[in-house]
Amino acid sequence: MSEDVTFDLGAATWRHAHDDEESYLEALVERLTRSLPSLVTVHRESHLFSKAHPLDRIEVHLDPDTYLLVKEHGRWVPRKAKTVRGIILSTQELSLTEWLDGLSQAITAYAQVHREARQALEDFLL
Repeated sequence: MSEDVTFDLGAATWRHAHDDEESYLEALVERLTRSLPSLVTVHRESHLFSKAHPLDRIEVHLDPDTYLLVKEHGRWVPRKAKTVRGIILSTQELSLTEWLDGLSQAITAYAQVHREARQALEDFLL
């Protein structure tokens, strides 16, 4: 993950893009999967003989939390789950603003920890 990447996943951006929600989510998924490929799982709908595979579920695994965005009955439901060794212990439904803010903070914390670990390793090796 490059150090100059910042994740501003603010609710204002979501509201602005709400008219084209699917495009916003596709852009979000692209950004997350490029920056955190091993931490993001994307599920898509699959229909026989269909070329379109719309998003169905987005998972961002940032131990001990997993941020989920799940499409249920035509609307997106944001959730935060506590996970231990890949097992979901509890799930909390959030507002979209809380979900975006929490995900932004978790990604920032993840980047900071990994930046410090990389720096310590470089210092040790050099």
